[in-house]
Amino acid sequence: MSAANDTPADRDDRRAVWSRYWAGGALHSCGGSFDGNYSGDIREFWREAFAPLGEGSRLLDIATGNGPIPKLLLTLRPGVDVHCDAVDLAAVAPAWPAELPEGERRRLQFHPRVEAEALPFADARFDLVVSQYGLEYSQLARSVPELLRVLKSSGRVRLLAHHAASVPVTLAREELRQIDWLRSPAGLLAAAAPMLGPMARAATPEGRAALRGDAVAHSAREAFDRSQSEREARATASSCPDILHETAGWIAQAFQAAHTGGEARGREALARIDRMLDDARLRLQELCDHALDEAGARALCDQLGQGGRRSADAVPLRQEGRLMAWAIRAG
Repeated sequence: MSAANDTPADRDDRRAVWSRYWAGGALHSCGGSFDGNYSGDIREFWREAFAPLGEGSRLLDIATGNGPIPKLLLTLRPGVDVHCDAVDLAAVAPAWPAELPEGERRRLQFHPRVEAEALPFADARFDLVVSQYGLEYSQLARSVPELLRVLKSSGRVRLLAHHAASVPVTLAREELRQIDWLRSPAGLLAAAAPMLGPMARAATPEGRAALRGDAVAHSAREAFDRSQSEREARATASSCPDILHETAGWIAQAFQAAHTGGEARGREALARIDRMLDDARLRLQELCDHALDEAGARALCDQLGQGGRRSADAVPLRQEGRLMAWAIRAG
């Protein structure tokens, strides 16, 4: 959905979907694109951003998720008393800060359920405002003035924003196609539903005996096998088949739930799978909708340069030769 046309109901839906995602423990919004925390050229971008921060500096991370940027700050600026406030629209509560020594833990403060368009901070509070794959999801006409309001006149802005031609966007579009097939009337979930009754009946010797002569059950099995074959073909041809493999595993668990707990339990499990796919679809569609083309990146730079501040610039950032983001610098 477009943030520009957000309604309160839209924001509540988005908050709920993203809250469920972050509650699962993911460190990044592009979970399949990174191993662990950021590395390579992305890490170097943040190293350069954090290098000028001295004792007593204050940093704001917008759309923090589970806090990979605050975590990277502690790694790249160890022992330096830089305070980081981290905000997110979702109800974020990352677990990893609890494992930090008290001195490092005090450097961080997470603020859940905070909109980038209405930051709860005083004017001219921060030396550096950052965002990793986050600010572009907001209503920029409102969030950028808020960002500039809380930034000191001498402050800097460093952003990595989704690039419309980047690897994460390309993978997201591919995964959207896979999700749409999985949830379609001809997809794997629809083929799995008629199998729940036979799976439940197969829990008893009498049920298994009855199934041997059940033409409807045999037809359901054949249809499911055909759908599984199509899933395997799609996975073989896909550059990002993870959601196809994961869904097959979840469906196997739903079948097991029906076998051990009855058909109703299996249907509950299948409904949960559908909700997970629906959540994933919203997140992926938002990623694609809010990725910036060259004109969008230039417009964001123009907004960041308002109010007499030094002009901003945006350059493509590549990781191991793959286009990953716009690197945006202001100040």
